[in-house]
Amino acid sequence: MYMTTCRLLIVALALLSASAQVEAKGKVDYVSKAFHDGGYKPHVYFEADILRRYGKGDERLDDVGLLRRRYWDPNTEWEIVITSNPDIGPKYRTIDEIRISPVLTGKQALSTTESLKGLTLKGVAIGDSASKAEAATRRYGDQYREKDRLGRFDVERVCGYLDGNSICFDIREKKVVAMAVGAGP
Repeated sequence: MYMTTCRLLIVALALLSASAQVEAKGKVDYVSKAFHDGGYKPHVYFEADILRRYGKGDERLDDVGLLRRRYWDPNTEWEIVITSNPDIGPKYRTIDEIRISPVLTGKQALSTTESLKGLTLKGVAIGDSASKAEAATRRYGDQYREKDRLGRFDVERVCGYLDGNSICFDIREKKVVAMAVGAGP
């Protein structure tokens, strides 16, 4: 009994120590976490948290009035675009979508993120085949396709929707050129 209590105490102290180290760092790698989790689980991220972690990024309003913040991963040379709705007050604004791609949609952003090397979404990586991405969206939920534009290129966007979350892959020349996780359609 004494040994079991000692072991439990040691495990509890180790967990507290690890938790304190994570809190001390104060950094959550939101981009990596969203793709690792395969969506916003258990909840979407607040824009304020993203801003604290990565800074303002290169921000602009797009053609439909959404706020897009661009960041850069110097390790993979991928662009990260984080989208939110500016109609919602800053205190309550959540992130609608996080997209990563080696295709730039503008001049290279100055603000950086964590390294995204080796990042996959539901087992699919940048450069994988269109068929692998399509299979992942079918397994994920209801599938949707549309023609879209990514930077200077026409792409086909293939998405899967489930319980208010989405995973999307942009396809060009039968290869994945962008991946995104989002909340809502």
